[in-house]
Amino acid sequence: MAEIAAPRPRRATRRRRGSRAGTIALVASLLLLVAGAALLVRAYTIRDAVLPGVSVAGVDVGGLSRDDARAKLQAELAPLLAKPVRVSVGETELVVRPAKAFALDLAATEERAYQAGRGSLTSRLGAVVAPFALATEVEPVLDVLPGERSRIQEQLRAATARPVNAHLSMDGKEVVVRPDAAGTAVEVDALLGSVRAAALAGSREVTAEVAEVAPPVTTEEAEAIAADARKLVSAPVGIEQRKERVGTLSPARLAALVRFRPGGGTYTLALEPEGLREALLPMVKTTLREPVDASFRIVGKRVKVVGSKPGTTLDAQKAQQAVLTAGLEPGRRTATVGLTALAADLTTKEAKALGIREKVSSFTTDMGASSANRIWNVHLLGDYLDGTLVRAGETFSYNKEIGPRTVERGFREGQMIWGGVLIPSIGGGVCQTATTIFNAAFEAGLPILQRSNHAFYISHYPTGRDATVSWGGPEFVFKNDLKRAILIKVSYTSSTFTVTFYGTKQGRKVESRTTSPTNYTQPELQYAVDPGAPPNSVRRTAAGGPGFDVTVFREVFERGKLIREDSFFTRYKPENPTAIYGPGRTPPGDYFYLPSSA
Repeated sequence: MAEIAAPRPRRATRRRRGSRAGTIALVASLLLLVAGAALLVRAYTIRDAVLPGVSVAGVDVGGLSRDDARAKLQAELAPLLAKPVRVSVGETELVVRPAKAFALDLAATEERAYQAGRGSLTSRLGAVVAPFALATEVEPVLDVLPGERSRIQEQLRAATARPVNAHLSMDGKEVVVRPDAAGTAVEVDALLGSVRAAALAGSREVTAEVAEVAPPVTTEEAEAIAADARKLVSAPVGIEQRKERVGTLSPARLAALVRFRPGGGTYTLALEPEGLREALLPMVKTTLREPVDASFRIVGKRVKVVGSKPGTTLDAQKAQQAVLTAGLEPGRRTATVGLTALAADLTTKEAKALGIREKVSSFTTDMGASSANRIWNVHLLGDYLDGTLVRAGETFSYNKEIGPRTVERGFREGQMIWGGVLIPSIGGGVCQTATTIFNAAFEAGLPILQRSNHAFYISHYPTGRDATVSWGGPEFVFKNDLKRAILIKVSYTSSTFTVTFYGTKQGRKVESRTTSPTNYTQPELQYAVDPGAPPNSVRRTAAGGPGFDVTVFREVFERGKLIREDSFFTRYKPENPTAIYGPGRTPPGDYFYLPSSA
């Protein structure tokens, strides 16, 4: 029997099939590599460009270089911002120009677009593979320009209504409540956001969201306060001190004192402090005591402090609360008032701290030939000056310290120099005191800030060291540059006037010299018109001494060191004879007017 051999496997066929599959896989791998390489090449080529699929406010900048992206944003966004946007606020319409409201920050916007999608390698590759599937919208950077919020807020104030508080007032004894009124408001930042969005979307109209604003003080809250006020003024309130009835506040008086103080979103019922004080003081005046200021007593060349004494006065704050409580709480409507301490204006401690211990300088002037009225005025001025304190660093102003020289203040008619003519003047003699206090300050080495000399030389004053003052005219001012205060003390007789400065010596020494008179000028006839003289009259004053110039030099030393060097120049005019004409006649030369009859 013939033996049949088994068929052999078809190995060559398998090899061919396997080879074909391998080829396909190889080709696929190569294609993937090529595609990947292409993606990598593409990703590399746009490494400095905005990723595909990125847009800014609808402007496609994907794939553009940074410079090109910036240029495109400028070209397409600027026109959108240039167009005005109408804003409706209730029944009012405002116009906002976005280009004037916002500044487009191109650099920041382009940077924001460039960074979009660059969070990871996967996202960057995704933007290259499927830019439309991974589209990214970027908001532009728009900064509100300085002052724009304030400008729009100002426009909104006119387009909206402020809330009106309920208002409380008194009409006699009646409490009047004016109802509140709600207001409206628009949130500025939200409005700017709406304008921004509308402008970028190409829309030209925006409706602002108007919110109702409740007033801080409502009618209901005001009515509650009004009820208290009505209760307060419904009947008298008795005033009691030390368990004794001292007076009564009538409903009308209480009503006149009622005040409604706004604050903290409501009103507070109060009584006008000064008015209440005036109403209550007469009721307790017999128990009050005036404080006594500390004073200074001169003992030889030294100064002693005389202690102050406190006084008593009405405790107004507690009195107000007591009256309110008596008028509002159930009971017998009686308020108990008390007293509180009233400190002196200058306490003992304060007086001692001023450092007034000893005489610093003193100067005396002669009265010269003086009328009784002039002497009276000089003594009265001395009384006003006596006890004046000039604290360290302060300035002394003669006119400010003395005040106007009037009949009502006790001054009498004296004389003053006007254009070289002596004329009647209320308060004549004032320059006697000014000259004396100038010299006391001079000798103390103090800075002289203002000083004017007399028109002509007066022999009973030191040459070149006189001072003249007048109300509304020349002034005398010095500064206390010492470390301690100065106390000005005055003494006088019918022939002399003395000013003494007390304080603490600082080792000062004053050296002075006066030059010899120079530049003499002789008297010459001058003319004046006196409106108060008899009509067509002429009278003539006698000539006096000549005019001349003189200078006083001063050096101030402190503990041997020169600290001040100054000079005081004086030009005295000649005492010209004056022909004084009454109304109806004209002088033959230049003339001046007298303010009153001489």
